[in-house]
Amino acid sequence: MSAEHSVDATQIHHDWDNTREPAAVIASGDVVHFDLPMTGEGQVSESSRADQVTWDFATIYNLGGPVYVEGAKPGNTLEVEVLELEPGPWGWTTVIPELGLLPDDFPEPYLKIFDLRNRGTATVAPGVEVPIGPFLGTMGVHTDEPGQHSPFPPHKGAGNVDNRHLVAGSTLWIPIWCEGALFSCGDAHAAQGDGEVCVTGIECPMRASLRFSVLESSLATPRFLTPQPVVAAGPYYGTMGIHADLMEGARIAVRSMIDWLAEERGLSREDAYVLCSLAGDLRILEIVDAGVWNVGMTLPLGVFT
Repeated sequence: MSAEHSVDATQIHHDWDNTREPAAVIASGDVVHFDLPMTGEGQVSESSRADQVTWDFATIYNLGGPVYVEGAKPGNTLEVEVLELEPGPWGWTTVIPELGLLPDDFPEPYLKIFDLRNRGTATVAPGVEVPIGPFLGTMGVHTDEPGQHSPFPPHKGAGNVDNRHLVAGSTLWIPIWCEGALFSCGDAHAAQGDGEVCVTGIECPMRASLRFSVLESSLATPRFLTPQPVVAAGPYYGTMGIHADLMEGARIAVRSMIDWLAEERGLSREDAYVLCSLAGDLRILEIVDAGVWNVGMTLPLGVFT
């Protein structure tokens, strides 16, 4: 019979290091309840202004774990079932100079605070509501590489994949690289579009319940199953970025969407950029032509109330 365990808000770490002592030791099939502090916990508050926040990137990510799963061996697969995700009372989104998809367009810091109490949406601007769709931006296992490693880029054990499709009811499969798997998670988001283009989603605290199982099969890369499409119903507006470089195509598409939001919907350019990060989806519309690719940015019109 499976057991249940807890990893509380004090059992956190800020980087990947496979020599770290486990926060919990569990059996295959057990459930772990994580109480996860928000990214930037203690660095930003509900009353913060953008010019008041000094980000400490060495400690900005708060990852719960690691969880040691008995019987997990390198070459196995860790199955992670996302059972429940409950966002905390508030969250934030920011534009940080020199980061994000469009650092040259947005050289000044910008910060928005969101009230998430008893609501199904978050207000970006008057008449603009983003649906709450909680997920964990970081879910992964420690790799077999020695030393301490930044939490920011994803790696062969998944990590900071920022996959908004890993909602409650979904399953993630991760190749195991260390004895016990050594799973950690964090970077909780109340909402995010595909791409997270301004550099953040709605960062928030989260109560997460996950079930872990060890499979003897092997994977080359992480895989996932989503129980239903994670897309907004109804019509959406789209822009295209056609260019020989995929990143430049993405920039063109997002700039075009920001222009439309500012000119046709009356948003400030900063709020338009934030909205693209929280509800806009970057898509590769075409990649097979000889040297010129098409990247799309789509935005559901349902965000406009």
